[in-house]
Amino acid sequence: MAVAVGRPVVRAAGLVVWRQGASGTEVLTVHRPAWQDWVLPKGHIDEGELPPETACRELAEESGCHAVAARPVAVIDYPVKNTTKRVHWWVGRLADSSRRAPADPHEIDAVTWRPVADALATLTYADERQVLTKALALGSTRTLIIIRHAKAASRETWSKADSLRPLSERGQRQAKRLRDLLAAYGVGALMASPAVRCKQTLQPYSQSRHVKVEPRPELADDARPSDLARLMRELRADLLADGVPRAVCGHLPGLPAMAASLGWGEDIETVPMKPGEALVLHIDARTGTVQASERYRSPL
Repeated sequence: MAVAVGRPVVRAAGLVVWRQGASGTEVLTVHRPAWQDWVLPKGHIDEGELPPETACRELAEESGCHAVAARPVAVIDYPVKNTTKRVHWWVGRLADSSRRAPADPHEIDAVTWRPVADALATLTYADERQVLTKALALGSTRTLIIIRHAKAASRETWSKADSLRPLSERGQRQAKRLRDLLAAYGVGALMASPAVRCKQTLQPYSQSRHVKVEPRPELADDARPSDLARLMRELRADLLADGVPRAVCGHLPGLPAMAASLGWGEDIETVPMKPGEALVLHIDARTGTVQASERYRSPL
């Protein structure tokens, strides 16, 4: 939808979630009594929040369901009064079958699972019908997140072995900030260089979700590129086999080879990853090729 240039932008995010019901594919829709409309779950991005985190939080608040983000679908702009509403959409994957009541019944008073044709006929807005159609046409993907370790203590002030160098105070904050991003993608397996700073980067998420960090020497700062490439191919094979989203934390010199070994076409040497930055790769579940990517720099 065309919008006027110069409007303030209000950012939001949402998930397109479906399941297999008795009569086939069913789409999650919600009703907003204040607007008297049927929509896909979405909401405003809070300060300090990353869009996929918002999408998962809003889905839980509006529908009572728990889902995680899969591949991105689209970014849609449309005018709302004197602003432009910009909504980031992801495919959502149900994390479990549990369901609670919506957080605010005055905001959402009905939650329904509808067959696709019914959902397309019921959704109030054309742009959301287009988003749903596009999401359903996308192939299934698996999520792999490559992370540069968070900010480490200075080499100049560290006298012990470099592999023992820990995160700085800033790095510890960055590691805690990664926790919500990894949760948004439902990460269920963690791998890191044996270096303390890499393991510490994943530690807050590891402790919060009871997922162990597997140290791998192939990810070490001085590992051979051929060993690193072989590990990443093995990681992809495991990802395709079990579908469990994974995060792997390494060092700046090895990051380009990690991405390139998976066939990712962009050059992260030209725009290097910053400490605590995450590269989210969405890999085709059938072919193993990268279908989409996202980069999230630490705001800290």
